[in-house]
Amino acid sequence: MLKFHPMKAEDLETLDWSAQELAPCMPADFDPAAAVQAGDLVLTLFDEDRLIGALELKQEPLNGKPVCAVVGTAAVLPAYRRHGLGRMLTALAASAAAERGIWFLAAKVPETAEAQGFAAAMHFRQTDWYDGYLLLDLSDVEGMRHG
Repeated sequence: MLKFHPMKAEDLETLDWSAQELAPCMPADFDPAAAVQAGDLVLTLFDEDRLIGALELKQEPLNGKPVCAVVGTAAVLPAYRRHGLGRMLTALAASAAAERGIWFLAAKVPETAEAQGFAAAMHFRQTDWYDGYLLLDLSDVEGMRHG
C-alpha cells in the first residue's frame, strides 16, 4: 500500500535516510534532517515500509516577480517511475505552495532526458524571470493531470 507522508523531526529519528534504497537517487548534499529543521516540507512516499520517493519544497521562496516556491530536490525509485507518483508528489507540493499563497513552483531540472521529459510533461517552462529555473504556473491545471 502506498502512503504519502510529510516528514517531521521525530520521523527522522527512526528513519536512517542514508540506508534507504532511494538515497543514491537524491543529490549527495541532500540532508533531510537539515531541511526539516529549516522548515522545508519534505514529502515522502512509502510502499509499505520502503521509501520509494521524496520531494523537498523549500520554505523560503525565490524572491522576485512572481514569487515562486522552490522544489529543492525530487526523486522516485526507477522501478516506480512512469506510474504518476512524481506527479502526485508535485501536486502535493503545489497544494502546499498554494496554501502559502504562492502560485508558481520553480525547479532546477537536471540535464537528463528523463528529468527534462518529466518537467515538460508537468508543464514546467523556461522563463526570463529566473535564470536556471523552470517554472510551473499552478493555474496550469493541465500539467497536474495524468496522461
